[in-house]
Amino acid sequence: MDYRGHGGPSSSNERNSAGEIPDIPGYLVRKELQAMLKEQVSALLNTNAERFPGAQPVSLLKQHLDLLETRDYYVCEKSDGQRYLVYAVCDSNGRPATYCIDRKNRYWFIPNLQFPTADTVHQPYPKFHHQTLFDGELVMDKKADGTRCLQMYCFDLLVCAGQSIIQRPLNKRLGYLHEWVAGPHRRLCKMNAQFAEAQPFGVVMKMMDKSYGAQKILEHDIPRLLHKNDGLIYVAVDAPYELGTTETMLKWKPADENSVDFKLQLQDSGNGIGSKPVFVLFVWEGGNQYRPFAEMAVTNQEWEKFQRLRERLDGRVVEVRYDPSLDSRAPWRFMRFRDDKPNGNHVSVVDKILRSISDGVEAQEIIAHCAKVRAAWKAREAAAGQ
Repeated sequence: MDYRGHGGPSSSNERNSAGEIPDIPGYLVRKELQAMLKEQVSALLNTNAERFPGAQPVSLLKQHLDLLETRDYYVCEKSDGQRYLVYAVCDSNGRPATYCIDRKNRYWFIPNLQFPTADTVHQPYPKFHHQTLFDGELVMDKKADGTRCLQMYCFDLLVCAGQSIIQRPLNKRLGYLHEWVAGPHRRLCKMNAQFAEAQPFGVVMKMMDKSYGAQKILEHDIPRLLHKNDGLIYVAVDAPYELGTTETMLKWKPADENSVDFKLQLQDSGNGIGSKPVFVLFVWEGGNQYRPFAEMAVTNQEWEKFQRLRERLDGRVVEVRYDPSLDSRAPWRFMRFRDDKPNGNHVSVVDKILRSISDGVEAQEIIAHCAKVRAAWKAREAAAGQ
């Protein structure tokens, strides 16, 4: 089977107009091959082939602070990039091909992206991973000298060499990801300059810390990041990888970053031709069902900017933040388009996000709680060692 069939290249509408989400350096796979790849991944994970299988976190609320004391969690910074699952395969002749799976469950062929196996990486002609699936975030790092480079920050491993490991605990999965996938890729890049130069982006492990390390991440690590950040992610250490929304993964965002995805519809304001329309936000209720939820405030300057884009606005998914300061009747403000998502957030998710806005956790609360979290973690370690 030729794993390299593709349609067209990545287009600019795969990112928001502000350019914050990087274009993927690949090609959308043709329908026949895409269907076959979906069936493979579905069989490996025992899940619905038409559903994006990646785990989805829930918002961190005040009630979860106590949970961080009673269970071991890892914490990391939440990169503001493009989420992908990465699927590596080989054809019958051993030729590798790698795909990125986006939130719409579409498969993008990534030329030259290859993952050598750990046991052959030092050989003149290494073998490559077949049916290996890992989770990551594609971001644009900006270095001190102003140069930009694409990086895939990988943070979980679901399948390795055809074997599902989603039932293993997180600490084991991270160890396997480093030892079997990210580490060998890094070693081959160091040994082979031609291989390294051909890679479309870097592949690095996302740094994880114990949950009480959140203070260091907030105060020391995030200010020094080379890419945009919009919060923290906590993941239970002993939990399996859960497909879809999971309570074992918590996301925290600062109040001004807490956002919701809606579908946008422009409606006539009744003020005449050429006047600024009403920006109505529709919430997704599942399937093809949407209902009007609220309005989005848009200044005259923002409206002029939208018009200059010469892009379709109606029917697109938009990410908005709650800010009633401009107009209490239209309390949501535009952040960016989310063309990477097929739908807005489900109404149940919106309800939870609204709760997180009203019952939100401030950064200082997380920092103040770290001492208790550390004491509880150390107590569990001591008890386990007895």
